[in-house]
Amino acid sequence: MLKNIKIQLLLSLLLVVSYSCTDDEGNYDYKEINEIAVTGIEDSYTVYTGEYLKITPDLNATIDDGSNPERYTYEWVALNPSKLLLESKTIIATTKNFDGILKLPPGSYDVYYFIKDNVTGVTWKRKSFDLNVVSSIYEGWLVIGEADGKARLDMISILPSIPQPRIITDVLDAAGSALKLSGKPVEVTCLGNALSTTSAYGIYVTTTENGTARIDPDSFGWAQSQNLAYETLGGAFPTNFGIDFMKSPGGGENFLYSKGNIYYYLRVFNIKYGLPQNILETETKTFNAAPFIAENAGYSIGAPVFFDLDARRFVRFNYSKGNCSTMPPLVGSPTVLDWNNTNSDLVYMTTSSYNGIENFAVLKNLATGKYHLLRFTKTLVQNYYKEILNAPDFDKATQFAVSPDSGYLFYVAGNKVYEYDHGTQSAKLMIDKGSEAVTYIGFHSYARNADKKLVLGSYGTAGTLELYTVPPVNGDLILTDKFSGLSKIVDVAYRRR
Repeated sequence: MLKNIKIQLLLSLLLVVSYSCTDDEGNYDYKEINEIAVTGIEDSYTVYTGEYLKITPDLNATIDDGSNPERYTYEWVALNPSKLLLESKTIIATTKNFDGILKLPPGSYDVYYFIKDNVTGVTWKRKSFDLNVVSSIYEGWLVIGEADGKARLDMISILPSIPQPRIITDVLDAAGSALKLSGKPVEVTCLGNALSTTSAYGIYVTTTENGTARIDPDSFGWAQSQNLAYETLGGAFPTNFGIDFMKSPGGGENFLYSKGNIYYYLRVFNIKYGLPQNILETETKTFNAAPFIAENAGYSIGAPVFFDLDARRFVRFNYSKGNCSTMPPLVGSPTVLDWNNTNSDLVYMTTSSYNGIENFAVLKNLATGKYHLLRFTKTLVQNYYKEILNAPDFDKATQFAVSPDSGYLFYVAGNKVYEYDHGTQSAKLMIDKGSEAVTYIGFHSYARNADKKLVLGSYGTAGTLELYTVPPVNGDLILTDKFSGLSKIVDVAYRRR
């Protein structure tokens, strides 16, 4: 109690110093001056971060004919009693009315309203009111994309007991985050554990100029020390180090891919990012890794799989050694792929929860130009290798995703989305966006009530995120959710509680 009284006294002293008026000693010719009384402000407000707020004060002046519209200047000052004195003050507006988006981190604030009479030089203060700022970034979809030529992070916020999600454009700005995105958008990732701490949730945002930054999972606050470079062993990365993507088999375990190299983190063994892991145990030079990782099921179950672009071969990762080894030898045939001599380019690879966790890979044979689909288990047993047939525009495909329910391979060609059924070896056109571009497809295993839905991003005059239920037996996709007004979507993640 005494501590709170001291804080309030210090804050009051700060305001007195900042807004006090100088006495005119020796002037005894007193005259009435213009006095201002303020009404129309409530004693308390509760607002979500990034929410629109309007407060319209009524100013009752004793000596003012209203002929000078520039007579007054204004300040709305929010004080956070939980902060240090010099950090507690935030000017949230300099207009007569507060009319805009509230950009304050969650917390309880004392807000003061000041009116300076520029004629008399006197500043009038309205008694403080309580402002309770509630987090609007509790849970939901995070979308990184491009708007007006700049990277931007948006959020589709899902709040407890509120049925309709809220779209927050430029959520970092709305939350008052110190992180200002620059360059092109690259990726956003949400992890069950932040990799630099023992228990905190991890949200990582990457752009071409910022590199990869970890933001606070509750306030979206940021400091330079939260960049990914500070999570490495002995400062292995430059301070603006950026990734192409992350893959996390589980909490406290993660792979990074950046410019042909793969790095690894495992908390349980205190392994931190350091040297590239894309090197064979029998070789001295790293190989150029393809931009895909089949993370498999994690260190306790199955070995992750990389692809060596130089030798066009699959390799398996050794957790204990921090390097790779060759795959089990297989004799190639029309239904079996020789892991170590594929004679193919890797077009796509991922791990899916389909069939109790399977890994999917799409390859293009160099000799024939034909595409094949490979499926293999977490114990590296091939259980499917066949040519991809009856798949329109497959050679033009730019993005892929695998349904965790059916194992359907979705691919994007231009403005169209196809569903390939490996059982029937044929594809079906599922979505035609017409004049809009399809910029993203994916499945998100951690998305609440949407872990098996196809997530699609498209762009016309603005970005749109759609969620589709994937029926069995090649049934038409069922649109369940649609969110518009977003940036041009590059990547999507789900922030779960």
